[in-house]
Amino acid sequence: MNLHLKWGLRFLTVAVLALCLAPLILARETVFHLGSEVGPIEQGSVWIWLAAAVWTLGRALGARRWLPLAFALVMLLMGVREAGLPPELVPSGKALLSWRYYVDVSIDPARRLITGVIVLTLLASLLVSVTSTVRYLWRDRGWRRPDGQFLAIAFALLVCAQLAEGWAGHRDTPDTDLRVLSALMLEEGLEALGALFTLATSTLRTWWIFRPSRHRVVEGKAR
Repeated sequence: MNLHLKWGLRFLTVAVLALCLAPLILARETVFHLGSEVGPIEQGSVWIWLAAAVWTLGRALGARRWLPLAFALVMLLMGVREAGLPPELVPSGKALLSWRYYVDVSIDPARRLITGVIVLTLLASLLVSVTSTVRYLWRDRGWRRPDGQFLAIAFALLVCAQLAEGWAGHRDTPDTDLRVLSALMLEEGLEALGALFTLATSTLRTWWIFRPSRHRVVEGKAR
């Protein structure tokens, strides 16, 4: 086990333990505030995603590579999703992915065109990011390296956060049972941790997206 992974898992263990113990130690109102959509954990996630996007974009411009731009756009998308922008400014994801939105004559044609271009760009970036990550982890055995390990952990945390969200449901008041409060804390906390591990990946000097493809292939064969 490399040093990055060792300290990352230690930090993750402590953080998850704190999330699990918080509902047992803190007042219900405090836990509900921490786990709410406007709480400090949620807002912190927004800034972490934006920081990761800006850092990756800066490195991409310096390295003059295109692949990191796709990752930066996905990070930006995650930050916007966490921010929960007003629906009159940014419609829901389901609406943007529905053809009805783009044939709705009540919406300005220029806005529909611009929105469509942005959505297609983000979808392409997401597809490129996912496929390149899977290829790196599988073909180049990136799961043995800190960059692949941190991204895999980030993805697992985000999936677990979605499961916790389904467990928590949509509660608007703190007078709910302990199980739901625990799920709220896990949902927001795991999302923040996923963003944090993504940010950590973006700061690694050895992140594979900044290395030429031929170097990654040679490293994968060497293992």
